[in-house]
Amino acid sequence: MRPVRTLTIPRLLPAGLLAASALLVVIAIGLSFSTWTMSGKLAGLKNRVVTMMKLADDMAISPEGVAQADVLRPSANPAIHVHKPSGAQARFTLETASLGEQLEIAFDLSSGDMDEATYRAVKHFMRCRRTGAEAPIDPRLIEMLYKISQRTGEKIILISGFRPPAFAAPASYHTRGMAADIRIPGMTTLMVRDLARAMGVRGVGYYPHSQFVHVDLREEPFFWTDLGPGEGGAEVEVEVEGGKAQPTGASEPFSAPPPASD
Repeated sequence: MRPVRTLTIPRLLPAGLLAASALLVVIAIGLSFSTWTMSGKLAGLKNRVVTMMKLADDMAISPEGVAQADVLRPSANPAIHVHKPSGAQARFTLETASLGEQLEIAFDLSSGDMDEATYRAVKHFMRCRRTGAEAPIDPRLIEMLYKISQRTGEKIILISGFRPPAFAAPASYHTRGMAADIRIPGMTTLMVRDLARAMGVRGVGYYPHSQFVHVDLREEPFFWTDLGPGEGGAEVEVEVEGGKAQPTGASEPFSAPPPASD
């Protein structure tokens, strides 16, 4: 005798619910697959970064052509293999101007290669003295310093080696591990400058006020003189074809072709 209560379900509701459930399942599967793919890509990217860092270190340790070419000529195709010394050993001493720390550097005279322990010691020795940052050092720079040491019979006093971009001029060769500021005991700064130029060093900066000489591995010859602080800043005299340009108010060479920043 009770009234019959009925619930009317739309005909398409079950099909809609089934379709929605199927769509959610597909979306969940797709998200899981994307997460798995992304994890694989991140792992691959991490491996590539690690490989590239190791490759950069290896290239800095042993650039191709050091054995065949003069130390002052840049290598065209750096090698990727680290070679162990196999010939006569070349040795010379670096000393820091600030603390008097010394490092005896030995490398293979026939190839210019250093063993890994020596190379790491060189990187640490030529670190930025302000920040402690280290970077790969071009072995050709070490061979250049060795040749200067051999020519003079003296150790090399290192004023500055690697410098981070924040503490260097734009495009500075110090930031690439391809430049050093040096002194030589018993020689005036002018004598060191003339010696470096006579030996064919392409980048030479003369700093008579600060009493050091900058040498680097640039391809195009470029020479400058920093005359030290003056009115409005340091005065820099730069040699160019046909004469000399003398900009003022710059503590390092101005930017002009060929690249003048050290």
